[in-house]
Amino acid sequence: MQTNLKKIGNSFGVILNKKMLDQAGIIRNADIIIETQGNTIIISPVTKRRPLNRDLSTWRKQINAAIKHGQKPEKSVWGNKLTENEEKEWTW
Repeated sequence: MQTNLKKIGNSFGVILNKKMLDQAGIIRNADIIIETQGNTIIISPVTKRRPLNRDLSTWRKQINAAIKHGQKPEKSVWGNKLTENEEKEWTW
C-alpha cells in the first residue's frame, strides 16, 4: 500500500486500510506499538506477552532497572533459598 503523510496539528498521520489492519491483527481502538528499525516504521498490536529477550547480556541491566522501578524479584521455585554453591554459580 502506498499513501502519504497527512498533517495533524503538530504531528503527522497516515490512514491504513481495514484489510491491512485485519491482516496484522489490529482491531479498532487497539493499543499498538510503533517502533523503527533503520528507515522502517513498524506498527504492531500490543500483546499480553512481550517477545522473549534472548540476549542474555542485557538481562542483568533489565532486572536492575525493574527493581529500581519498584518491581520485586520473583521467588525461586526452591523456596527462594540457594545453596552457597548455587549462589556462586548464579552470581555474575
